Amino acid sequence: MEISRGGHRLVEIAEGLYRFDTGYYRAAHTAAYLLESNDAIGIVDSGVAANVPALLAAIHALGGSADTIEWIIPTHVHLDHAGGVGGLSAASGKARVGVHPSGAEHLADPARLEAGVRALYGDAFFDREYAPLTPVAADRLVELGDGEHLRVGQRTLRVLHTPGHAWHHLSLYDEHSSTLIAGDACGAGYPGFGAEGAPLMVPVVPPPQFKPEAYRATLARIAALQPARIAPAHFPLITDVTGTTERLGQMLDAGLEQTAQAASPQDLEARLLRRWAEWLPDGCSEAAFREAYGLDIWLTAEGMWLWRRKQEKKAAG
Repeated sequence: MEISRGGHRLVEIAEGLYRFDTGYYRAAHTAAYLLESNDAIGIVDSGVAANVPALLAAIHALGGSADTIEWIIPTHVHLDHAGGVGGLSAASGKARVGVHPSGAEHLADPARLEAGVRALYGDAFFDREYAPLTPVAADRLVELGDGEHLRVGQRTLRVLHTPGHAWHHLSLYDEHSSTLIAGDACGAGYPGFGAEGAPLMVPVVPPPQFKPEAYRATLARIAALQPARIAPAHFPLITDVTGTTERLGQMLDAGLEQTAQAASPQDLEARLLRRWAEWLPDGCSEAAFREAYGLDIWLTAEGMWLWRRKQEKKAAG
């Protein structure tokens, strides 16, 4: 099944599980996922505030309404994933908002989150892409523990804490379809780079929480789970779970080597682009890679550089 609402594509990727293109940044860049079971709706990631009306229209297209939303679960509170959670929660009648325990305070009071994002991206970018942020009512928030199970209609979702991209990151495993809805835990990839089911994913580790050991542990956990498919927020489906997690680990190690050698964050960004381009599939140009993955590589350079500076201070102190 595939439908379009206001330019936002809604595609069924497994029985009752739909990928919604939020339209953030560009088409096929950022996805949210809708799970429909017995007239109940669960939403994993909301996208930014501006796409909430289109997301509600997509739910209506499935025969649901705001009142049938049972769960809204951001994989983490970065605003391309959670910027619309407050508005979506306010529009829904009864939905609980599930979140990693370390992310709950930022949904209840997004002021510190907003300040951090403004510092990283600048005011103009924040106001254009992310505003406004709506707090989530405290009585709607549910902190989700690792290994916890929750129900959407007759479907069960298992919560997996998957730090690496962010310390407060979680993923949801749909046991019925053997699909891991992974947010950014398994990197970022875009259409046109790699074969179907085996897209080129790159590690994305923005500041300030990058810890290589946590990222490696998450990749190992995903590989051991062996889901039938991984549904990342950015963007094509992954069915080659082993190959993708192994390649991400290799790219992470290569990125850390470049971090040790770089003279500045800007130098590191250029080094990551050149080094990771060695994994480009045949027929893909470095220029196209830069165009598609440039923001992710810039974010990762900032995150890895900050991690290096922290390691240097620790060694000196």
